[in-house]
Amino acid sequence: MQNVHFDSLRVMVTGYIKTIDKNDPESHSTAWFLLKYLKRIQKKTEPPASTGQVEGTMRSMVRFYVDNIDEKSELGDICIKIYNEYRKVLREHQSKNSN
Repeated sequence: MQNVHFDSLRVMVTGYIKTIDKNDPESHSTAWFLLKYLKRIQKKTEPPASTGQVEGTMRSMVRFYVDNIDEKSELGDICIKIYNEYRKVLREHQSKNSN
């Protein structure tokens, strides 16, 4: 597994953590659980980060999103944006390695 620079993803996730955290989500609410997933992603994307390390945490967040979050909600929008950024980082890494 090669190391990938997930800096843009980590910055995005950190911003969403602050946004959700300042609303002080109720314990065991959907926002509270999403916050836990985002904190895991934040931790796993710290350098040096490999694709394998981050992939598992992203899959967990996606499963949580599919099972518990309305895609048209603010939390759903956050999950989609994070996943899209994750895919973008992987595509950029792959294109750098193929050149």
